[in-house]
Amino acid sequence: MRFGIVVNEDKDPGYAFAKHAVEVLKSRDCEVVLDPSYKDTDLAKEEGVIIDEFSSCDMLFSMGGDGTFLRTVHRFVNESIPIIGVNLGSIGFLTEIQKEDFEDAVDRLLDGKYTLEARSQLDVTLCSEDGTVKEHGLCLNDAVIARGVNMHVVNLDLLIDHDYVERLSGDGVILSTAMGSTAYCLAAGGPIVKPELDVFMVTPICPHTLHNRSYVVSGDSVIEITIGRFSDAPILSLDGRPNIMLEYHDRIVLKKAVTPVVVAKIGYKNFYQTVRQKIRARGSFYEDGEK
Repeated sequence: MRFGIVVNEDKDPGYAFAKHAVEVLKSRDCEVVLDPSYKDTDLAKEEGVIIDEFSSCDMLFSMGGDGTFLRTVHRFVNESIPIIGVNLGSIGFLTEIQKEDFEDAVDRLLDGKYTLEARSQLDVTLCSEDGTVKEHGLCLNDAVIARGVNMHVVNLDLLIDHDYVERLSGDGVILSTAMGSTAYCLAAGGPIVKPELDVFMVTPICPHTLHNRSYVVSGDSVIEITIGRFSDAPILSLDGRPNIMLEYHDRIVLKKAVTPVVVAKIGYKNFYQTVRQKIRARGSFYEDGEK
């Protein structure tokens, strides 16, 4: 097989783990490909490493944390290559492989002991009041509309499938995929949803109302948010990428993207085991006398 590698050097100083991964793959007669952006790095100097486009690969390793996985998806999803994450961070909801399991994971991949699963993305279009498209992008986890820098509420009109739902007044709203349900959506009190489900969530952030519940909508739905009056310009962020400043009467239209993300699953743990362990690891929750 031909594997591409994307590495977060902040999580892997000096490419120490990536170099180990290269040796593991070469020992199993695999080809290892780096994107041309790595051509001047120490990793590219490893014997046998190929500098080429990832479109030639059978699978892509994302080595880092959840942020690395999202950036890898953003850059290379159009290549339609299955992606699998190697966790070099602390939480890793989106990553499948722990670094100590890497050799076993490679053997399973080579033996065909994996499945490929499609994950829905959000297609996000930002339009001005006159309908002019200002920005367009995709996100695998969530699109977040949040208030400005000062502590003033933002007013957002929510429509689902062209039907007016309500005015959300508060710190903003999170529009998330099923895969993103365990990210910001979860922290804001949203539901935990299995990532293979074809649904999206609309979760208010600190709403100034007694009604504080998420809406769960079909993957075929169209969600529209119109920006109301504000004191400080609110922002739009797609999967944590650089903020986009919003204006009065801007309209954000969200729907399922045509292109899904294909992820490889080895099946070390099921979804609920991962949620339980990762949430526990993030806080100071004690269970069964363990600390």
